[in-house]
Amino acid sequence: MQPESTPIPPSFQEFMENAQRLEDQMRNAQSELERAIVTGRSQDATVVVMASGLGKVQAVRVDPRVYEQRDAASLQAAIMEAIQAAAANAGKLATEKMGPVEINLH
Repeated sequence: MQPESTPIPPSFQEFMENAQRLEDQMRNAQSELERAIVTGRSQDATVVVMASGLGKVQAVRVDPRVYEQRDAASLQAAIMEAIQAAAANAGKLATEKMGPVEINLH
């Protein structure tokens, strides 16, 4: 019967190498997210918000038809829906790249 072996803890050097690899992976993922563009659309498709994968708003597009309707409440709701959709899409992309994170549009 062989004695039970105890796992050998990684050396400090191995630990530091693993930490450096993880840091490099996170930096690469962050860089990819900075360059990525996600979109969010309102349910009625009158407003589109484009943001980086980190949540920085890049552009807002409004369908000119909304100006003919002169319905401020509907436009406000559409803008909010598009922002929320863009934030959700940025969050999904960030989760794919980095694991669970929270994205706030700014």
